[in-house]
Amino acid sequence: MINLTNENGINCASLIVFQEDRAGWAIVVSWKKGVDGLPDERSFHEALESSIAECEKEGALYISSRVITANEGVDEALTSARAALHRNFLSARGFARGEDRVEYQMDLADALSRLDAAENDADLVWECVNAECESDLARAVDLFRQASESDPASNPDEDITGFLRALIEEKETVQAPERLQIGMCGNDPAAVLALKTYPSDGWSTIYYLGVLPSFRGRGFGAAAMLQALHSLKTMGGKTYHDGTASRNAAALALFARLGRPPFRVMETWRLKR
Repeated sequence: MINLTNENGINCASLIVFQEDRAGWAIVVSWKKGVDGLPDERSFHEALESSIAECEKEGALYISSRVITANEGVDEALTSARAALHRNFLSARGFARGEDRVEYQMDLADALSRLDAAENDADLVWECVNAECESDLARAVDLFRQASESDPASNPDEDITGFLRALIEEKETVQAPERLQIGMCGNDPAAVLALKTYPSDGWSTIYYLGVLPSFRGRGFGAAAMLQALHSLKTMGGKTYHDGTASRNAAALALFARLGRPPFRVMETWRLKR
């Protein structure tokens, strides 16, 4: 982690890198809550260069970073200035801008109560994936790949195996059978779930939710979201944090069921080496 201070010498930002899948790494710039000001431009650029070098050392073929353009409870002018500082570096460094992303955050129990109250006739039977069994994991990878077809939330060149292994191998998260699930419609796989919860603070997210192409338009996305939230609660989740691409109509419709506006909007940027 790299920490940066503002003009008053107060820590205002931090940078970390993490692996997204076998080929992709991400640089996360976090702005400290309740602290105003910006880091020195040169120091900020040096921190980003150092983070890029760290990703390259790990063999990253893709490096991504997200620029926060709106954040609930943070002054718009401050957010805009921070975004410009971050964006200008990424653009000059050769990162390409992708689609904007919207994020949601709420108490998990509140999210569950809202979805439980909504009517949904779709019914799936859920099976946990044995992540320790290579054949079970290979089957799951194939189903996740099918679910990602024409999904706005997925990149065409995404490494599905690496994506799931990054989840499985993250030891700081709850190691529960529920983290990988397949939703069955009769004898046929119809939906997939990958879930993540941190036991330290109960932060939880739907790592991936997908419906296989031949089962779309039947309400299985809503059924999968409800199953995901119940499973996150079982895994010890307390705070639900999630997001999607700003033009992903299917995912936005699911989030609308929670009755909350986005708390954060971001630009996505990616560097292909």
